[in-house]
Amino acid sequence: MKFDVYLETGPKHRKTMTHVPGLAGTTAIGETTEIALDNTREAIRERIAFIRRHGEEHPDPNPIELNVAEEDTTGGFLGFAVGVFRVDLEPIPPREVERQVRWAEWSREELIEAAKAQKGGLRSGPKGKGRTPAEILAHVAGSERAYLNSVVGPVDGLNAQIKAVENHPDDPWEAMAAAREILLARIRAMTPEERRAVVKRGKEHRTARRMLRRTLEHEWEHVLELQARLRKSR
Repeated sequence: MKFDVYLETGPKHRKTMTHVPGLAGTTAIGETTEIALDNTREAIRERIAFIRRHGEEHPDPNPIELNVAEEDTTGGFLGFAVGVFRVDLEPIPPREVERQVRWAEWSREELIEAAKAQKGGLRSGPKGKGRTPAEILAHVAGSERAYLNSVVGPVDGLNAQIKAVENHPDDPWEAMAAAREILLARIRAMTPEERRAVVKRGKEHRTARRMLRRTLEHEWEHVLELQARLRKSR
C-alpha cells in the first residue's frame, strides 16, 4: 500500500519528523530522513492496528510504499510538528471530520487506560526526566485547546475544564471528559466556512485539517509513550 509522507526537517535540531495525513495521527521522528522514513513504516502499522482493534476495517498495508510528497526545511524549529503542508490547506469535508473525531474518541480511551495503569499512580514518572502521567494528561488537554483555538477562537467553558485538569492531578477524569466533550462538539459544529478557512497568525497558517491532524498526532504520541512505560514496568 502506498502512503504519501510529509517531512519537516529542522537544521537547528538536526532531526526529521514525518506525517501521514492520509492516516491521520501517524507520525515518526528520526535523526536523519532515512531513519525517520524507516520509523514511519512501523508507525503506520501501529496506527492501523489501533484502528482495527476499535472495529474499523482497514486493508493489510504490507508491503508499505512511502512517497515523499513534500518536505519543509524552511525553519530552524522544524522537526517539532510546526510544519504546514499543502495538504493542510485543503478543506476537510464533514465525513472526514466525523471519522477523525471517532479516532480521537478511541485514542482518548487508550490514553486514559494507559494513564490509569501506570505503576506508582498519576504523579509518578521516569527517573530524572519526563512528565508524570498527570502532567501528560494536562499537556494533551491544553495542547488540543490551543490547536482548536487557533482555528475557531476561544470556546466557552473549555478553559475552565482544562484548569480543573491541571488543578486536580490525582483525579482529573471528570474534567478531562468534560473538556474533551466541549472540544469535540465544537469540532463537529464547524461551519463550511471554518472547515475551509486558512487563518493567518503572523507568519503561520492554521486550518481545520491541520488542527485535526495535530490533535490526533499529539495525543497518539503520548498514548504510545504511556504504553511503552507500561511495557518497561512489567
